Amino acid sequence: MGLLFIFLVIIVEYARRDMNLDVDLLRESLMKIPGLVMENISMSREISGDMWRVKIPYLEQEGNTAHVKSIDIKREISGDNREWTFFGQSGIYSHDEKTASINNLTGKLETQDRTWTLESKKLNWAEKYNTFYFSDGIKIYDEEFSLDAPNASMDNSGVILLQQGGVIRWVRPLKR
Repeated sequence: MGLLFIFLVIIVEYARRDMNLDVDLLRESLMKIPGLVMENISMSREISGDMWRVKIPYLEQEGNTAHVKSIDIKREISGDNREWTFFGQSGIYSHDEKTASINNLTGKLETQDRTWTLESKKLNWAEKYNTFYFSDGIKIYDEEFSLDAPNASMDNSGVILLQQGGVIRWVRPLKR
């Protein structure tokens, strides 16, 4: 009877410790394991009122760098029921530098009036600047026009800056 009581106390103590785990600390510890492979990862995080959801089917950790074979990103913009969705064929994230690079990106950007399709060979992002950089060009289009630029950046609100200009083509007259 005494052994059973001690056994129950030990189980309760382990359960109490598990409930008090710091999830960020656990995640950071896991990311430091060399050669770690994770599959079917889903993450959600609220940033500046917007909900960001990320799905990664395959991630391989090498040192402080994570390599992904594909990545789906969804941003639910607060207040006006809009969303941005992105799909990248592959990507790299550096934990030390807090930077990311996504290759062969396609996406949809919803505004109040229209939905744009975005394509880029490469998207770069750094946490300290919180800006998306399209150093290998960007194409944005809908049914009325397209924009091609060799180099661009975009802030969180969707404002795009063309560093080296761009070409706009109207496909059909604007709606009145």
